[in-house]
Amino acid sequence: MTNPSRSPSLSTVKQHRDHSTAVAVAQRLATDAKRRWEEGEEPDVAHLLQSHPELRFCKSIVLDLAHEEFRRRRDAGETMDTEEFCRRFPSFQNSLQMMIEMHRLLGGDAGLQSLFAEPEWPLTGQSFLGYCLIAELGRGTFARVYLASEPALGDRLVALKVSPVGGDEAEIIGKLRHPSIVPVYSVQEDPQTGLTAICMPYLGRTTLADILDQSFADGGIPADAVVIAKAIAELHDDPDLLQAAGFDQALRRGPYVDGVIHLAAQVADALAFAHARAVCHLDLKPTNILLSVEGRPLLLDFNLSADGEVNNWRVGGTLPYMAPEQLRAVAQAGRGEVGPPDPRSDLFSLGVILYQLLCGKLPFGAIPRDSSVEEVAEKLLRRQEQGPLSLHERNRWVDAPLARLIESSLAFDPDNRPPSAEALAESLRKQIAPVRRARRWTRNHPRSVIAVALFLATLVLSGGTMLALRDPYDVRQFKQGLYYAERGKDQLASESFDRSLAANPGNPEAYFARGRARQKLGYYDLASIDFHQAQEIKPEAKVRASEGFCASKLNQHDKAALCYSEALNSGLESPGLLNNLGFALIMLNRLAEAESYLEKAIEAAPELQAAHNNLVVLNLRQVSDGRPITEGMLLHATRTAETASPSGELYHYVASLLARAGRNDPRWVGPAKDYLQRAMSHGVTLRAITSDPAISYLRDDPEFQAILKRPASQTPLVKPDRVVDPLDTE
Repeated sequence: MTNPSRSPSLSTVKQHRDHSTAVAVAQRLATDAKRRWEEGEEPDVAHLLQSHPELRFCKSIVLDLAHEEFRRRRDAGETMDTEEFCRRFPSFQNSLQMMIEMHRLLGGDAGLQSLFAEPEWPLTGQSFLGYCLIAELGRGTFARVYLASEPALGDRLVALKVSPVGGDEAEIIGKLRHPSIVPVYSVQEDPQTGLTAICMPYLGRTTLADILDQSFADGGIPADAVVIAKAIAELHDDPDLLQAAGFDQALRRGPYVDGVIHLAAQVADALAFAHARAVCHLDLKPTNILLSVEGRPLLLDFNLSADGEVNNWRVGGTLPYMAPEQLRAVAQAGRGEVGPPDPRSDLFSLGVILYQLLCGKLPFGAIPRDSSVEEVAEKLLRRQEQGPLSLHERNRWVDAPLARLIESSLAFDPDNRPPSAEALAESLRKQIAPVRRARRWTRNHPRSVIAVALFLATLVLSGGTMLALRDPYDVRQFKQGLYYAERGKDQLASESFDRSLAANPGNPEAYFARGRARQKLGYYDLASIDFHQAQEIKPEAKVRASEGFCASKLNQHDKAALCYSEALNSGLESPGLLNNLGFALIMLNRLAEAESYLEKAIEAAPELQAAHNNLVVLNLRQVSDGRPITEGMLLHATRTAETASPSGELYHYVASLLARAGRNDPRWVGPAKDYLQRAMSHGVTLRAITSDPAISYLRDDPEFQAILKRPASQTPLVKPDRVVDPLDTE
């Protein structure tokens, strides 16, 4: 996976240790304030912030204090208007209002009262489940997130999400390797406290909730995208962040509206990637979208996600961001029948976030103030059916076409929303294409248009010859994309190709180049579309081979085999293409054909590890189908295992093949047990080993029993490389 963020350095650790010290001071101030309130002092967090401005960097503590003040004043009989109270804290207004309303709503539900029991949270400076907790990054109602180091892996920095509710996110996110989805390294449970720790890479501390707080702090609507960049820099206490080489250029300049759409399109890309793998997020909200230190949005928290198994879908989420079909299930309180999760529910939630980012308000009004979750859900449903308040009227910088697109994602009927996240991403990018941006600017700056026209007229008269010699816009963007691609900056390359294709949608080379960039970013579904489009305009073997590679990555083996065969027949015969065709044929159980292509691949490139890995799998399949085991198969399998990168799955394949040979030749029993042990130490589960029929005769073997009794490995299962880029081995 392409790392969407700069690698944290020792200075990052120092910075966060300094922040941890500041948090400790803030916690002492908060504890002291609450003690004085208990003794009868009138709560006044706004005054406390004036006296201690350094508190503003400890957002979670300020929110906790402000919420406590609100609760105490309300319980004392004071009539409290939530919006008016929250306006006293402009930099935290949105987050505080949401916190107060959700606490009030959930606190009134008897079924959820037990969730408010405060667990014994680990403290910074302590060790927890093998991690050293450096600083607290943030906290919510049911979880805290820490910056931590992992001594067992060279003190790498990670983000550790700790909560009392066990999560099964790792299994879902394990198949979502995407630059805009935060991966999960591991999940552990502490038997003493009952807390669950989810380990993730540390990529930053800013969420879209922070952007909402910062952008609308003065009550107006931001004009420039740099407000987003400044919020990221301020929350990291790093003013030089904006000048870093990798920081997103789109957030340094241009209108705020364009910056928001730029971020939303990337979130839609991540959703398209997840949906293509039958995963719905189902809890999109500003706090669940992280912004890396480079300005890239990343999806967080797949705790409520559905992975295509209807029985695993838990109805839940955050009410203001829930789609009607989700709210309906909440309003019925389990009385009605819940249908399967719908990817278009995520589009609705993204529409709510996008609407809120553009005008600072929720599209269907504030959270209703009723006595139960079911009543609030019912009232929100009625508002959603009436449609959102006009976005164009709330923000004049949002023109009618853009407003219609965003409001279409908020349609009550899913059939009236964009058909897919991929389609939404494409439509959003069209809204920030040069022509659309120019039209929007023209509508919003009518007086400036005349001045610009006069300037251009002068420019044409004085510099017409120079302009005539300059490349057209689409060519300049295409060349810029190639420049970025050559330097490995695939996201920037993809965005340049976006602009080139928006200006000239008939260029097959631009489609192919964008497909290559998207492929390297892991957007295999989007890359496949680009390759298909390029092939439709100008058929080429390299394009068809690349389309086949994406099909293999998406487990579309029939399509992959067809693409590879057509590329081969068109004259492309790279070792990688031969290997990939062999892999596809194995998956289609066409073993004799697969063997022929793999042998050709190895003959052409003996060092091609993927081809050797595939041959091991092929031999195992052949032996399972009754083919005699040969000495050559066994020697090749052991040699492959020793030369390949460590892979629990490959070790298991080799062990299974050797164990089959061991039934008739005891020489292979010992090596088979050795590879079984290596397989289990590299992530293969006990269940996978004991259910393997090739190994069943070893059940009574004492050494085999000792292997099975060893503690389960915490190492994630790594699959061997079996498919390669067919153009990298030409």
